[in-house]
Formats: sequence, C-alpha cells, structure tokens
Amino acid sequence: MILDDDQILIQKILNGSKSSFEELMRRYNRKIFTFILRMVRNEDEAIELSQEFFIKIFQVLEKYNFQYKFSTWAYRICYNLVIDHIRRHQTPVDSLDSGDISQKEIMQSDNYVKQDGFQFHFDGEMRTHIWNLVDQMPVKLKEVILLRYLQDLKYEEIAELTNLPVGTVKNRIFKAKEILKQEIEKHGLLQ
Repeated sequence: MILDDDQILIQKILNGSKSSFEELMRRYNRKIFTFILRMVRNEDEAIELSQEFFIKIFQVLEKYNFQYKFSTWAYRICYNLVIDHIRRHQTPVDSLDSGDISQKEIMQSDNYVKQDGFQFHFDGEMRTHIWNLVDQMPVKLKEVILLRYLQDLKYEEIAELTNLPVGTVKNRIFKAKEILKQEIEKHGLLQ
C-alpha cells in the first residue's frame, strides 16, 4: 500500500513523534477552524471546538484505517463534533435574521482563512454577500455547501461524512445554490 503525506505523518505520530502531530495540526488547523466558525458563528466556540477536535483526533488516531483518506476520516470527526455541539447548545444558525457574528468579524479573525473555496470570480463585496447568505441558510443546506466549497470535498465524501445518500447531498447542494441564485437575482447583484 502506498501511503500519502498525511498517512506517513500518522505513522510517525503512532510511533511517538510529537512534531509530526504538530505538522498534522498545522495542515488542518485553518480549514477545520474556518468550517467550525462558519457553522457555529462564534469565534470563541470555534476555537474551543477546534481544540477539542485535535484532542479527539489524537485520542482516536490508532483507530484510523489506512485504507481510507485521512482528511475524510478527520472531517467526519469534526462534522460530528460540530453537529453535536449545535444540538446541545441549540445554536441559532437556522435563523435568516440572526446576526450573532458579522462577516466583518469573521474576516478580521486571526484564524479566518481568506481563501473561501468558492470558484467564483466575483469581487470581494459579492463574495462577502454570498457568504452572508450561506451563513443564514438552514444547517442541513449550510453544512453541505461548506463541505463542498469551503473544504472542497467531493459529493461522495460529503455523503460519507453526513451519512446521507449521494443523491440527497446533490439535492441539498442544488437547493442551496437555488436559494443563492434567487437571493442574488432578488438583490440585482449580477446586473
């Protein structure tokens, strides 16, 4: 079996290399933090959940199956952690009126990844507006959009992470894009 870079690091970690775990954390920290922040919309909670994620990864790393991509396995743990947190705290992410954290606050955070993953060639203002719309979507649509365009996961990987059929993932992404399209047209942003 040929191992990828992540899997080589994991082998080193399992053999006791602390610096390899630090390297693994560096590779995933920004993407994980940004995904969590966009889901919970609170920087302090996102920092805490990111730390909890890496502690969890360290604790269960020996259960990782090298036949699968590490990133998919890790995102699954992150996804479950965030969804459990949202359910426990009933974070108000479904509200279209919720302004718990502004886009400006997200972008000013030291932990925010400026590269958002969307393949649009719009200016910054349009991109900001689109992310505001995504932030206001119901969790079930928001999570698939974030996994697809922020984490750049394939439909099959999203299906595996969310325990949804691939068709449902595609359907939810289609619905989310339709909502975005309607909102963009409603506000005349493409004119």
